[in-house]
Amino acid sequence: METRPFGKTGERLPILSFGAQRVVDDEGCSQDQALEILNTALDRGIRYFDTAWAYSKGQSEQRVGMVAKHRRDEMWIATKTTHTSRDGARRQLEESLSRLQTDHVDEWRLHNVYSFDRLDQMTAKGGALEAAVQARDEGLVRLVSISGHTDPQIQVEALRRYPFDTTLVAASVLDHFIYSFAEEFLPVAAQRGVGVVGMKIFGYKKLAHVAGRALRYALALPLTTVIAGCSTMAELEADLAVAESFVPMTGPERLEFFREMLPLVEPANIPWKAADWGDPTEWKARREPSGFGLW
Repeated sequence: METRPFGKTGERLPILSFGAQRVVDDEGCSQDQALEILNTALDRGIRYFDTAWAYSKGQSEQRVGMVAKHRRDEMWIATKTTHTSRDGARRQLEESLSRLQTDHVDEWRLHNVYSFDRLDQMTAKGGALEAAVQARDEGLVRLVSISGHTDPQIQVEALRRYPFDTTLVAASVLDHFIYSFAEEFLPVAAQRGVGVVGMKIFGYKKLAHVAGRALRYALALPLTTVIAGCSTMAELEADLAVAESFVPMTGPERLEFFREMLPLVEPANIPWKAADWGDPTEWKARREPSGFGLW
């Protein structure tokens, strides 16, 4: 599988990575199935495993940890905090490390920074960013990261406030058409040498009918790797087949794909960019930065 530099970190990663949100009971994936999928991903060259404290009340981290207990040296593990405060974030990190059965994570993210208000809280004095920097200094975290689904300008502002090592951003073909991270954020990240991971590749299964082309679109973006979630071995095999023989779309192929996808660009299909994720009927309105964090 092709590998690419991960920003200025000195690492190179395979272009396909593993999103562990779906190897859980909630997705019909048993523990035995999850362990088979995770181990097969490692055996086939996937190195990067993304999870979060919040996924299925910790079950995602627990299952990744069952593999990490035996194969930690082969794995790049990224997990996340949803808490905005230093103390709350630190508690989540300690729980994550316990579930993951490791003494450190390779990346720890301030997760789903969907508004300037949330960014202010996380980067202010006593905010989650303080916990991340302290944890890095203690060796519990290698890299400090941030994720964004909604508005790329929030992540641009985040990079102005603090030199995050890496970012996780929405990079599906549907995201291309509204508040585009590909157009607005990736050039900024490249200029600053920030490693970028793409997510939302299959749009919560809205793109299942074009999964292969959706993955090819995302893999061709100027980022390091994309995380693809799966809950079955068949889904993993399909993703690997695309990544192991990856060829970017030609210009005409990409144009035709855009034409086919454009009718799907509505809040119901991209709820992470809607005003209300739970009731996605309108696009989220853009706002100017609301304040300045400590950093």
